[in-house]
Amino acid sequence: MMSDDKSEMVRSYSLGLAICVMIVVVDLGSKMLLESWLLRSGQLVELLPFLDLRLGYNRGVSFSLLSSQSPWMPWVLAGFAVAVSAYLYLRLKWTQSHLEASWIGLIMGGALGNAIDRLIDGAVTDFLDMHVGAFHWPTFNVADIAIVLGVGLALWATISSETKS
Repeated sequence: MMSDDKSEMVRSYSLGLAICVMIVVVDLGSKMLLESWLLRSGQLVELLPFLDLRLGYNRGVSFSLLSSQSPWMPWVLAGFAVAVSAYLYLRLKWTQSHLEASWIGLIMGGALGNAIDRLIDGAVTDFLDMHVGAFHWPTFNVADIAIVLGVGLALWATISSETKS
């Protein structure tokens, strides 16, 4: 029985870590490619009636909160993202749940992708622009999508486990 628990922990850990690495690679790769392409193409590409590619830089966190021109702010925000990721990594090492490992990997990957981008450029590169008519959601990126999906999975896991009790 004990070895089954251990092997489940290893599988969950591997799943979470693989998701994290995949998100970081896809996020940073998409930022690099699309930033270069959008700078050359005029910074706006209409994809769908509700989705454009529009280059933006966020010096703060979600919705540009805590935005600052201070040279130390990227380090503070990246440090916070790394601290959250370190906590989640420790939690990942002990989980036996694939669902928990998935949401941890998504949030860690998104947080680390944005932290790395912030440390390299001083801001997070955003390029996805969703809109309905003249209303535009703030631009976002793959890391942001991963964080939102991860938080959604964590909430769903919490709610579903409470309904089973």
